[in-house]
Amino acid sequence: MRSNLVLLAICQLLLFSNTAAAQKDSVAQTAGERSHLRAWLVPVGIAASVALDPEVREWSLREHTHSLDRLAKSVNPLGTANHLVPAMAVTYVAALLTHHESLAVGTLNTAAAYIASDLAESALKPVVGRERPHVEGNSHRFHPFTANGDWHSFPSAHVAHIASFAEAVAMQTHSTPISALCGSVVTLVAWERVYDDQHWSSDVVATVVLTSTISRATVSWLESRFERH
Repeated sequence: MRSNLVLLAICQLLLFSNTAAAQKDSVAQTAGERSHLRAWLVPVGIAASVALDPEVREWSLREHTHSLDRLAKSVNPLGTANHLVPAMAVTYVAALLTHHESLAVGTLNTAAAYIASDLAESALKPVVGRERPHVEGNSHRFHPFTANGDWHSFPSAHVAHIASFAEAVAMQTHSTPISALCGSVVTLVAWERVYDDQHWSSDVVATVVLTSTISRATVSWLESRFERH
């Protein structure tokens, strides 16, 4: 259970720093405090996850149960394009049919953030070439510039997909409950990838930081262009 708590705590802290920074606030001092929080929380979170990679994997492997297996199986699809892309497409069409322009624009922004994050994730996998934990269980093995999927541990595609989607949604809704829900879903997907021994804990933590940052930057850029027009 301890490995789950460690991973969940790190992911939730990083997601809190992201969503807090994304939400609008009229008090400049509070926004500054949030930026300061993120400035030290992100590197500390990533460093902690790197240091704990072997321990988290060992704990996770020991904790496998039929109940957690079923939970992992149900969580896995939440990070796949087969579910997220149709969801965005259906939402966009529904927004057009019901004349909800803001929802349609928001969905397009979310799709753009998703695509930008997915492109970054796809490009980095073969370049970094980190070995997946289930191969030999060594978190320090790398083989850059390879097409072999056993060496595509970082970034996590599942986490990149759901983190970019969740960040864009949380950023545009400015709703604390929605942000909390988005963060919980991302954390569950991150846990599932480590539980299934497909990624190291540092893979999923760094992927959350990377893709949520790309997602936030994409939405901010699109919103600024829309406001000028």
